[in-house]
Amino acid sequence: IMRSFALALICAVALAGGASAQTKAPPAEYVPQADIPAGTAPGLKATELNPKVRRFQLIFAKGDDVRAGLADFAQKNHLTIANFTAIGALDQAVIGWSDPDKKAFKVVRLNEEMEVTSFTGNITRDRQGNPVVHGHIVVALLRNGQVYSGHLLQGRISLTMQLYMDDSEPLSPTQASAQ
Repeated sequence: IMRSFALALICAVALAGGASAQTKAPPAEYVPQADIPAGTAPGLKATELNPKVRRFQLIFAKGDDVRAGLADFAQKNHLTIANFTAIGALDQAVIGWSDPDKKAFKVVRLNEEMEVTSFTGNITRDRQGNPVVHGHIVVALLRNGQVYSGHLLQGRISLTMQLYMDDSEPLSPTQASAQ
């Protein structure tokens, strides 16, 4: 009986200590979720998209150019408003950062094996109806793990890339006004 009482006392003390630890204020470098201000994005605009979404899995093969493949796929499949995410590997890439003053991309050219740790973006249509691929990429060089990121302007697959894409159309003006 003494052993059971001692065990129960230890459990009660441990639970009480855990409860008091949970009520302590977080360290200064932490911010409680409740302290993040609401209503600080007055310029936000939203468009509800059609609930009917097409979903694709694209598998790129060695030697494929990612942007060219996406643009071709978008054209052939009549994509209108698509978004994508992918991982894979490249052996050649041109990554750029937009310079608004020069109206051009400042680029870095990579010609070695690299892991694609993140590739996300969208595909829309320009005024002439042509697909526009806008992708941001993060790659890590196999040689030393150095990381580069920016707009993917060109990228040649070294092994493979698995890409997942959703495409939807905006609501028609009559559907949008009914909301």
